Amino acid sequence: MSNNYSPNVIKGDTVTWAMGFSGPTGGAYNLSGMTFTMEVRRTYYPGKEILKYVLGVTSGSQFVAVDGVTGGLALTGLTGILYVTIGSNYTKQFPPYVPVFYDIQMQYPNNGGIMTVLRGTINTLLDVTEN
Repeated sequence: MSNNYSPNVIKGDTVTWAMGFSGPTGGAYNLSGMTFTMEVRRTYYPGKEILKYVLGVTSGSQFVAVDGVTGGLALTGLTGILYVTIGSNYTKQFPPYVPVFYDIQMQYPNNGGIMTVLRGTINTLLDVTEN
Protein backbone atom coordinates (compact mmCIF):
# COMPACT_ATOMS: atom_id res chain seq x y z
CA MET A 1 0.00 0.00 0.00
CA SER A 2 1.36 3.41 -0.92
CA ASN A 3 1.14 6.71 0.86
CA ASN A 4 -0.30 9.80 -0.81
CA TYR A 5 1.36 13.20 -0.97
CA SER A 6 0.17 16.07 -3.18
CA PRO A 7 2.44 19.11 -3.00
CA ASN A 8 1.92 22.50 -4.61
CA VAL A 9 4.69 23.95 -6.77
CA ILE A 10 5.15 27.31 -8.41
CA LYS A 11 5.59 26.89 -12.18
CA GLY A 12 9.33 27.00 -12.97
CA ASP A 13 10.47 26.48 -9.35
CA THR A 14 12.37 23.52 -7.92
CA VAL A 15 10.41 21.33 -5.48
CA THR A 16 12.07 18.96 -2.98
CA TRP A 17 10.83 16.63 -0.27
CA ALA A 18 12.20 13.71 1.75
CA MET A 19 10.67 10.41 2.75
CA GLY A 20 11.97 8.06 5.41
CA PHE A 21 11.79 4.27 5.44
CA SER A 22 11.77 2.38 8.73
CA GLY A 23 11.92 -1.33 9.45
CA PRO A 24 9.58 -3.42 11.62
CA THR A 25 11.38 -2.40 14.82
CA GLY A 26 11.21 1.30 13.92
CA GLY A 27 14.89 1.64 12.99
CA ALA A 28 16.16 2.99 9.66
CA TYR A 29 15.61 0.61 6.75
CA ASN A 30 18.69 -0.31 4.72
CA LEU A 31 17.82 0.50 1.10
CA SER A 32 20.92 -1.16 -0.40
CA GLY A 33 20.08 -3.10 -3.55
CA MET A 34 16.77 -1.32 -4.15
CA THR A 35 15.93 0.57 -7.34
CA PHE A 36 13.64 3.59 -7.18
CA THR A 37 11.75 4.88 -10.21
CA MET A 38 9.66 8.04 -10.35
CA GLU A 39 7.48 9.17 -13.23
CA VAL A 40 5.44 12.35 -13.63
CA ARG A 41 2.71 12.37 -16.29
CA ARG A 42 0.00 14.67 -17.54
CA THR A 43 -2.48 11.76 -17.21
CA TYR A 44 -2.37 8.25 -15.79
CA TYR A 45 -2.08 6.87 -19.30
CA PRO A 46 1.24 5.99 -20.97
CA GLY A 47 2.68 8.38 -23.49
CA LYS A 48 2.08 11.56 -21.51
CA GLU A 49 5.32 11.34 -19.50
CA ILE A 50 6.92 14.64 -18.47
CA LEU A 51 9.85 13.20 -16.55
CA LYS A 52 11.36 9.97 -15.30
CA TYR A 53 14.04 9.51 -12.64
CA VAL A 54 15.71 6.18 -11.80
CA LEU A 55 18.04 5.55 -8.86
CA GLY A 56 19.79 2.23 -8.21
CA VAL A 57 21.02 1.94 -4.64
CA THR A 58 24.44 0.38 -4.23
CA SER A 59 25.63 -1.00 -0.90
CA GLY A 60 26.89 1.75 1.39
CA SER A 61 25.47 4.51 -0.83
CA GLN A 62 26.32 8.02 0.21
CA PHE A 63 24.19 11.08 -0.40
CA VAL A 64 24.93 12.78 -3.70
CA ALA A 65 23.03 16.02 -4.19
CA VAL A 66 21.14 16.61 -7.41
CA ASP A 67 20.90 20.01 -9.05
CA GLY A 68 17.77 22.11 -8.92
CA VAL A 69 17.50 22.52 -12.68
CA THR A 70 17.07 18.88 -13.73
CA GLY A 71 16.42 17.31 -10.31
CA GLY A 72 16.51 13.59 -9.54
CA LEU A 73 16.43 11.10 -6.69
CA ALA A 74 19.09 10.95 -3.97
CA LEU A 75 19.32 9.10 -0.69
CA THR A 76 21.23 8.30 2.40
CA GLY A 77 21.17 4.54 1.82
CA LEU A 78 21.89 3.23 5.30
CA THR A 79 19.62 5.70 7.09
CA GLY A 80 16.65 5.02 4.84
CA ILE A 81 15.89 8.54 3.62
CA LEU A 82 15.01 9.18 -0.03
CA TYR A 83 15.15 12.77 -1.33
CA VAL A 84 13.00 13.74 -4.30
CA THR A 85 13.87 16.85 -6.31
CA ILE A 86 11.86 17.90 -9.34
CA GLY A 87 13.93 20.42 -11.24
CA SER A 88 12.77 23.76 -12.55
CA ASN A 89 13.27 22.59 -16.16
CA TYR A 90 10.41 20.17 -15.59
CA THR A 91 8.05 22.23 -13.43
CA LYS A 92 7.97 24.95 -16.07
CA GLN A 93 6.37 22.30 -18.35
CA PHE A 94 3.59 21.55 -15.84
CA PRO A 95 0.23 23.04 -16.86
CA PRO A 96 -0.97 25.73 -14.42
CA TYR A 97 -3.94 24.91 -12.20
CA VAL A 98 -4.19 21.40 -13.65
CA PRO A 99 -2.66 18.62 -11.55
CA VAL A 100 -0.03 16.28 -12.94
CA PHE A 101 0.23 12.74 -11.60
CA TYR A 102 3.25 10.94 -10.16
CA ASP A 103 4.30 7.85 -8.31
CA ILE A 104 7.51 6.43 -6.89
CA GLN A 105 8.10 2.70 -7.06
CA MET A 106 10.67 0.65 -5.18
CA GLN A 107 11.96 -2.54 -6.77
CA TYR A 108 13.50 -5.13 -4.48
CA PRO A 109 16.78 -6.74 -5.57
CA ASN A 110 16.86 -10.05 -7.47
CA ASN A 111 13.35 -9.62 -8.88
CA GLY A 112 11.90 -9.57 -5.39
CA GLY A 113 8.88 -7.52 -6.42
CA ILE A 114 7.83 -3.92 -6.87
CA MET A 115 6.00 -1.67 -4.42
CA THR A 116 4.55 1.77 -5.06
CA VAL A 117 5.75 3.72 -2.02
CA LEU A 118 4.33 7.17 -2.79
CA ARG A 119 1.82 8.60 -5.22
CA GLY A 120 -0.24 11.70 -5.72
CA THR A 121 -0.74 14.82 -7.77
CA ILE A 122 1.36 17.94 -8.09
CA ASN A 123 -0.62 21.13 -8.32
CA THR A 124 1.06 23.93 -10.28
CA LEU A 125 0.48 27.57 -9.45
CA LEU A 126 1.70 30.61 -11.36
CA ASP A 127 4.15 33.02 -9.77
CA VAL A 128 3.93 36.79 -9.77
CA THR A 129 7.64 37.63 -10.02
CA GLU A 130 9.06 37.17 -13.49
CA ASN A 131 12.64 35.98 -13.94
